[in-house]
Amino acid sequence: MYLIRFLLSLALFLPTFLFANSTNKQVTLVTTVKKSVVGVGLYNPLNAPRFQLRGTGFAIRNLGSKTLIATNHHVVNGEGFDDAKSQISVHVGEGKHARYYTAKLMKQNERADVAIIEVDTRLPVLKLVNASHKSPAGTEIIQAGLPIGSVLGLYKSVHKGIVSAYVPMAIPQQNASQLTIEVIKQLRNPLFVYQLDVTAYPGNSGSPIVDVSTGKVIAILNSVLVKKTKEHVLSDPSGISYAIPAKEIHNLLK
Repeated sequence: MYLIRFLLSLALFLPTFLFANSTNKQVTLVTTVKKSVVGVGLYNPLNAPRFQLRGTGFAIRNLGSKTLIATNHHVVNGEGFDDAKSQISVHVGEGKHARYYTAKLMKQNERADVAIIEVDTRLPVLKLVNASHKSPAGTEIIQAGLPIGSVLGLYKSVHKGIVSAYVPMAIPQQNASQLTIEVIKQLRNPLFVYQLDVTAYPGNSGSPIVDVSTGKVIAILNSVLVKKTKEHVLSDPSGISYAIPAKEIHNLLK
């Protein structure tokens, strides 16, 4: 009789315990990831404001007192960066406790939309999956970044979702007249990316995509494809985003 009561009590208690344990692990993972996430933008002493947030980045390697940060190519290039006074800025921390540093562009790949910058401070780093790793559809992931940073301020947010597919970035055209030389090149040698069932906003470009089960970065969010849609990104997001596999970061680290 006592054994039966014990087993019944255990059966009632175990699901609650497992759920609480899973929740605690997820909170710990989110806290760890957010410490490595930074804002990336443009610094110009003649502008007002001097610092402009353009996207997100995350620490991937410490080099003595410096840190290498991965972000998107389009976040650290484009309008504003052609000014002689302009520099890449990195925003560490959140809210009123945020600190600003200027950064150095170390290497970049425009086609893969990945760049590595260096900042003169040490930050907690995130581990990358191996270059040959490919996460299957259904993999649970989290994405951490600074969406709509110029509006909401320097506050990091996290979204959870899954890997939906592993697809080529080049999209086939409807007829031959639309096949430009650039499109033909992409179709012959497509860059494969992750399609994610997770919401992304302007400012999330460069966010790490982290496997919930391993805590490792499988990809870097690329919001260029999201921005090219005709949907209202802010008022009616699609919930579908795309990310560049971590192997492209490994290629730059080489």
